[in-house]
Amino acid sequence: MAPGGFMIQVFAFQFFLLGLGLVLARWAGLDPVSACRWGPGAIAMGIAGGTGMGLVALRVTAHPVFRDLERLINRQVAPLFADLSWQDLLAIAAMAGASEEVLFRGMLQPWLAGVLPGGEWTAIAAAATLFGLCHALSPAYFLFAFALGAIFGWSAMATENLAVPIILHAAYDAVVLLDMTGKKTEDGN
Repeated sequence: MAPGGFMIQVFAFQFFLLGLGLVLARWAGLDPVSACRWGPGAIAMGIAGGTGMGLVALRVTAHPVFRDLERLINRQVAPLFADLSWQDLLAIAAMAGASEEVLFRGMLQPWLAGVLPGGEWTAIAAAATLFGLCHALSPAYFLFAFALGAIFGWSAMATENLAVPIILHAAYDAVVLLDMTGKKTEDGN
């Protein structure tokens, strides 16, 4: 598939997730847009935390225990993104961070906190489980995505600011996508 066609599919899917999250949030009486406060602290926390999480993930998946996961990513995921520019990868990371966090942490997690016994911690675990299942290419990938979802969920709860997990997620995805494809920015970084 040509890179342009793949980008259209990725963005169409991510816009669908964003729309789904916003519609469901409205139905549930939630407002994820007003839960975002884009101040310098939230932006710095998201970029630093997400970049750090991405770098840790790269080290962890290089461990022999995760060799099968690394092979799976290299065989099934990396080829999808191989022909895209680093700018395309950053755009995908930003869109995935926004759309998936609006759905999982902006709508699902607060709604679950109101309907499940155990409140916010149960909601974090439930939303992280669903997040993991949506990313489950293998049992190891599920566990990895569950852990990321739990961190994103905790950050939303701890900061009471949806912008933080959005930026965490986007920065994490950017690091992983750029590394997975071997892309460098124009200045070599």
